[in-house]
Amino acid sequence: MIKIKKVKIYHLEYPLKDFVIASFGLMKSRPALLIEIKDYNNNTGLGEIWSNFPADGASYKFNLFKNIFIDKLIDTNFNDPSDVYKIYKSIKTIFVQSADLGSYDSIISAINSAIWDLFAKNKQTPLNKFLNKKSSNEINTYASGINSNDAINTINKARESGFNAFKIKIGLNSNLDFKLINKIFKFKLPNEKIMLDVNQGWDRKYALIYLRKIKKYPIYWIEEPISALSSDREYLKLVNSSPANIALGENIYNEKTFDLFIKNKNLNFIQPDISKYGGISFPIKYMNTKYKNKVFLHFLGSGVGYISSAHVMSAINSNGLLETDFNKNPLRDLIFTEPIKVTDGKIKLNSTPGIGFNLSKNTLKKYLIKQFVK
Repeated sequence: MIKIKKVKIYHLEYPLKDFVIASFGLMKSRPALLIEIKDYNNNTGLGEIWSNFPADGASYKFNLFKNIFIDKLIDTNFNDPSDVYKIYKSIKTIFVQSADLGSYDSIISAINSAIWDLFAKNKQTPLNKFLNKKSSNEINTYASGINSNDAINTINKARESGFNAFKIKIGLNSNLDFKLINKIFKFKLPNEKIMLDVNQGWDRKYALIYLRKIKKYPIYWIEEPISALSSDREYLKLVNSSPANIALGENIYNEKTFDLFIKNKNLNFIQPDISKYGGISFPIKYMNTKYKNKVFLHFLGSGVGYISSAHVMSAINSNGLLETDFNKNPLRDLIFTEPIKVTDGKIKLNSTPGIGFNLSKNTLKKYLIKQFVK
């Protein structure tokens, strides 16, 4: 059991010169909402609240955490990280009433992840080994966040950094980027993997037509080709008919739906995001099942969520690939007192307890928008 003594939340932001371009719009900055939870053993757990967009989302969730969530943490006992869902059950009604369950889910996810970090630190064990003693000490990655307008140049830079798998954003105008896809696969080396992320950008009417047109290319997966608001039946129909592998999961916020998709024989890549829904407690449910090799965690944020995801991936699916944003982001690369090591496309996990890193005071100070301590 652990008891919470102190809680901090940091709102950080790094302005971008080169915007991240997706089908739903531009990301003009990289925000981060980080929580730091200290127990009475003076161990500190870290978690990240998903806050990439819209632009004011991080500030809004900062206030939600400060005004609604934080009081229930102080002096609370946890026998298990999943206790967070029991503790905040009454608060959930507020978010149901306000039609804002997404904010609730991302805040609860961060708290759950921070509590897992605390439990591992209290056992003096790295998080991945705490989850699964047989966890690997490294995890393969792929370079993501690659804009279509500079894809070849970015792939080349990522290749020089040791990556051999790349995910490119397409579907910006609801059409098939056929010329771009052809260009990318001419540039691809034999040992490399190419993923295409449509970000829900294709019209359902044309999605299967597009998928059939590009079936000749060895695409590792096509991510979220249509709206996540499509019915389960409609999405599964596309999955079952597609000549290419489809990947999805970052925008599923219902465990029954997630279960339905992961058990589908035609879906080989399912992508939960521990900063958006369910925290760490959700994906590890599949750790000892026959579906574990389908889990490829989604993540696009700061170093806290990134290294936490690496630990979870190594515990669930050590043969998988973890998403690694290739855009410049000091909130990922400099957020800790020592850098996360990515060598030859692999994250090396250290043997320090918990997620294995401490926040850098210099980086916090440089990019801090606001903080709250209680």
